[in-house]
Amino acid sequence: MNETPPKRDGRKENASNTQAALQLAALEWFSAYGYEKASVGSICADANVTAGALYHHYGDKKGLFAAVVEQVDARLVQQAGAAQVAVLERGGLPWQAFLALIDTVLQAGANAPLRRLMLVEAPAVLGMKVWGEIRQRQGLVAMQASIQALQAQGIFVGHEAPRLARIVLGALYGAMDSLPHDETQAVAALDDARRCVQAMLEGLRQSV
Repeated sequence: MNETPPKRDGRKENASNTQAALQLAALEWFSAYGYEKASVGSICADANVTAGALYHHYGDKKGLFAAVVEQVDARLVQQAGAAQVAVLERGGLPWQAFLALIDTVLQAGANAPLRRLMLVEAPAVLGMKVWGEIRQRQGLVAMQASIQALQAQGIFVGHEAPRLARIVLGALYGAMDSLPHDETQAVAALDDARRCVQAMLEGLRQSV
């Protein structure tokens, strides 16, 4: 007996496609020109949707900005997690996998427009409370899980995972914020930031 395939919900598909187009266009505009200079009209034109669609799905430009910031943070978490898993699948040690996660986050910080979006504009536009909630849902939860996995392997056992996750994530944001806008200096600065963060982590690894 043949099973009847589930019916496709065209409205949900259209809504998802509209949101994806808006967020992609908005990311390009926010990254290139900043929140204030990115107009609703320009974003909607690039996304090939009406302004009404933006207001329907996100309420206003700030709502769209919040969705973009959350998407960017979630994507970075996914990329960092994938780097961690890749090391483990190659037979690497948990500590090496954790450092791969850290390095992936730092590498993302070398992107100056993205760094400005996440570290400067996000807290300014959304406020520290909303920005903090996004960090809590994305990066902080993932960092705490990674630290707890290391603690199960006997690493970082002398520290409270929630507190250490905030400290490590804060150090990463600080390292990214220290990187120059001048691309000619970015490679050397990123290497120095990486050494600083890894030295801090090694110290925490050894302390109890």
